[in-house]
Amino acid sequence: MKNLTISLKEELLQDTRVNAAKAGKSMSQYVADLLERETSQETTKAHEIKRRLEALQRVFDGPKLPISENGRMPTAEERNARR
Repeated sequence: MKNLTISLKEELLQDTRVNAAKAGKSMSQYVADLLERETSQETTKAHEIKRRLEALQRVFDGPKLPISENGRMPTAEERNARR
């Protein structure tokens, strides 16, 4: 494991120290767990966005709907005409 030095405002340092104690962890372990959880969530979000974009791309790449007639789009009257 590597070491990291950070600077915190006094109030944030005290709050973090209290929260780490409540969790029964050292400050170092508490902060490491927070960073790991945050990084994991970002990775999960990025994966979900990628999965959704790929799904949209499959829809766009799919077969085209046969809505044009002779290379032109039908008018509103033609679209709504009963056949």
